[in-house]
Amino acid sequence: MNGPEPRTNRKEPKPGDLIEIFRVGYKHWAIYIGSGFVVHLVVNGLGSSSSCSLPAPGEMGVVMKEKLEDVVGGDRWRINNYLDKKHKPQQIYTIVKQAVGFIGTRLPYNLVSSNCEHFATDLRYGKSTSLQVGGQRKTENLYCNLIIWNLNVWFGCSFFSLMLVFSVKR
Repeated sequence: MNGPEPRTNRKEPKPGDLIEIFRVGYKHWAIYIGSGFVVHLVVNGLGSSSSCSLPAPGEMGVVMKEKLEDVVGGDRWRINNYLDKKHKPQQIYTIVKQAVGFIGTRLPYNLVSSNCEHFATDLRYGKSTSLQVGGQRKTENLYCNLIIWNLNVWFGCSFFSLMLVFSVKR
């Protein structure tokens, strides 16, 4: 008999692992630093399990250290070091040291060029990437991907997403 899908990963994360958290309409990303903690870029509550609002253009994010279980809330999550075959991860010590060094820092936040996935992948690989907004696709497709991403979030959360789509330049 198949039970409900587990909310937690079966594997224990290791320091330096990318943590992918499945929210309604988007994925939130964090870097595991050990002892049950993650470091992640949060804007307007977007990283918390209860948030549904999207950032305004030009809004600042803040890097936070929180318990993985608190960030995940009731959502599903997994370890997803998806670029390990393409890019060599930095040394674990380097990843964790850089992540801890950012705690409390305010950083510019942009859905297309500097979101939580960009932040986490930059820490792990030294290269900033976000596949959920077209990170590996041609720039021409980025506009379409952003519309699709925003409509997904809009139907799940907020009207602000639709306004953001119209503010993006081609």
